[in-house]
Amino acid sequence: MAYNAHPAYKTSTYLWEPGAEKKLRVTKTSLLSDFGYCPKQYEFKRIDGRKSPVTDAMTRGINVHDAMELFYIKVKPRLSEIINFAEKGEDEKALDLLLKSLPEPDEPYTLGEEPILLTRMEWEYARLLACEDKEEFLPVYNEVDVHAFIEESVEVNGETIVVPIHIGGKIDRAFRSEDGRLALMELKTGKWKIGDRYKLKNMRKEMAFYAWALAEDESKPDDDVSHWGWLYPAGDSGGEGHIKHWDYEKFKRQYIGYVKKDLHKLLESYITGNFQPTPSQGKCAWCDFMADCPAWQEGGDHHWPAYKQKPKIIQKEVKE
Repeated sequence: MAYNAHPAYKTSTYLWEPGAEKKLRVTKTSLLSDFGYCPKQYEFKRIDGRKSPVTDAMTRGINVHDAMELFYIKVKPRLSEIINFAEKGEDEKALDLLLKSLPEPDEPYTLGEEPILLTRMEWEYARLLACEDKEEFLPVYNEVDVHAFIEESVEVNGETIVVPIHIGGKIDRAFRSEDGRLALMELKTGKWKIGDRYKLKNMRKEMAFYAWALAEDESKPDDDVSHWGWLYPAGDSGGEGHIKHWDYEKFKRQYIGYVKKDLHKLLESYITGNFQPTPSQGKCAWCDFMADCPAWQEGGDHHWPAYKQKPKIIQKEVKE
């Protein structure tokens, strides 16, 4: 689906420096995925404006998210009929109507979208059955933009600097939770790795970023977040086939503190102009900018230790 930039983007920029009129733009992706992965990668992408190639995985994610956004619009007029079948135990008929609410793609899916969407529909039907009030099956927010203007103070070289910031992003879904408050839900089209505590912490940070941005967005009604969750329909990366994995848990407020701590590190890098690479053999091989990174230059201050083998750049499937 076409994405129209929010007016807030006109008053903010990634190319920020102290004293600039525009606000520093901070999104979930720029802060947690780019800067959190490696400050140097952030500099390449957000400051230098370099682009990563569009991969099959990225295209698959876009296609699935677009389909699910339209699904909730198309399923609304059919919901009473679906609920009627479900209450009579006619599961096949109810699930068939759910499936018919998925939009037909302009061209046949070729990147593994269908198994992900089918697994998602099974999860949606299980969620419908679990809803005491069936009308609460529909989301409160469906692919909604959140934007807020805030100020953060950061200490650099003994000086306190106040930075105007535009935080923004797009929440996949928010549903009414069992306590009447909001439950944020994130759909992922990659694969979950069971037991990966680093990935779990990062997912909680993502959800905390959205909860924080939503709370700061003055255009949205006051509505507390009490739960969050995420669904990986493609399943466990250590398994076979499409084994779904999902988590649903109470909102953990301390993760907003972790997100703000990451934000302060980003602000320090902006103010000092110092975006140091954080090389590791596992992640650098996946970086699109490895060939130009000072961590891998001969004689550089951050070159990979000679006793360790420089990883080969992994060739990704790129969408033509």
